[in-house]
Amino acid sequence: MLPDRERHALREIEAELRASDPAFAAALSGRTLRSPRRWNLLLVLCDVTAVVMLLVGLFARDAALVLWGTVSAGALVAWHIARAETVRESTEDGTAAAGSR
Repeated sequence: MLPDRERHALREIEAELRASDPAFAAALSGRTLRSPRRWNLLLVLCDVTAVVMLLVGLFARDAALVLWGTVSAGALVAWHIARAETVRESTEDGTAAAGSR
């Protein structure tokens, strides 16, 4: 535990940092700067795009579209797993879940 004088100095430094660079202060405090809803929307749009690429590629018999649709679908599965792990870790730590808003 810090002595009172050092805690006071630390609070002053934090207040000065928040005033001069709020984005950096938020990053250091562990809060997210971007809305989780935007990331969820982006993820859903990517999912839809991958499915459309696969379907159009299959019906048009275009191997390139099928290949890129498959590759992007695999990357999106990895993204979904990574987001699920992040949300689970943040709820285990007691912080707010990224997708709960």
